[in-house]
Amino acid sequence: MKKSMIFTILIFSTLIMAQSILFTDLEIAVNLARIEQKKLAIVFTTQTCPYCAKLKNETLTDKTVKELVLANYIFAEALFDYNKKTAAFGKPMSYPELFSAFQVNSVPVTWFFTSEATPLVYLPGYAPAQTFAQVLKYVYQELTEDFQQYMKRKDDFQGERKIIPVNEEQAKYVLKNDPYSIQIDKLPQKIDPYKVYVVQEETLAQQLSNAGVFRVLLVEQD
Repeated sequence: MKKSMIFTILIFSTLIMAQSILFTDLEIAVNLARIEQKKLAIVFTTQTCPYCAKLKNETLTDKTVKELVLANYIFAEALFDYNKKTAAFGKPMSYPELFSAFQVNSVPVTWFFTSEATPLVYLPGYAPAQTFAQVLKYVYQELTEDFQQYMKRKDDFQGERKIIPVNEEQAKYVLKNDPYSIQIDKLPQKIDPYKVYVVQEETLAQQLSNAGVFRVLLVEQD
């Protein structure tokens, strides 16, 4: 009985970890990607797809993958639902229309976009963590070399550090909708490079960036 309970807890914890980097509201994901200047990725899935679950519960819970996502991307899940709609791409459309617009005929499919939601490339099917991590690096840097050749070389890319000027409204939006964002007014003792720090002082913003933080939002004063 105890073993069964422990096993259940472990499964539940894994699911929580996977979901923590996946936004379910596409409009929020698009807006956050634009404000935080991160690339956008949408994972197209269905309820009954075993490889969708494998991608979410294994690949997206891998430490390296998760860190690359948090540093460089806003990831969202489009879970097929006949009754769901979105206006994330400029006009209202149902999820069947959304899947059709991106030619998603089988799942999972991961579509990658610029920070302005312009489509870049897609990855069909499931990929193990090591391969997926390489895809994340390759896509973010918008490399043009053959991917198979790229896979043969070492790439130490972790992310791009940016200090991004934002207005009060944008700062509030990020703080409300991005669970990895935090507002501070002084340098913390422990710095998490994968958090999105919202600050009002340029000196503090530079200190955070120098300490390795990938995204710092600097609120512009009127």
